[in-house]
Amino acid sequence: MINSIYQNPQSLVLRFMREKRKLTLIIVAKEIGIKAKDVDYIEKGIRIVTEEEISKFLNCYNFSIEIFTEMIKIKPLTKQAANHYFLIKT
Repeated sequence: MINSIYQNPQSLVLRFMREKRKLTLIIVAKEIGIKAKDVDYIEKGIRIVTEEEISKFLNCYNFSIEIFTEMIKIKPLTKQAANHYFLIKT
């Protein structure tokens, strides 16, 4: 379980997107050129993600910035809400 101290919408959306595409941390790390540990830290909100990295993640996951932005606005941003979003939007 992710420590709620670190949770932020960007990190949660990136994790939900990776899980939706059924990609491992290792595959994503190789694709975008960072360490798997860094992907994990980004998804947990421990490491700040840059706009450039967000673009790389979205390209890897084949999602648009518009979908990313819409998902950040989901309240509450839970796995269940993200799954519902994916059902109606993708």
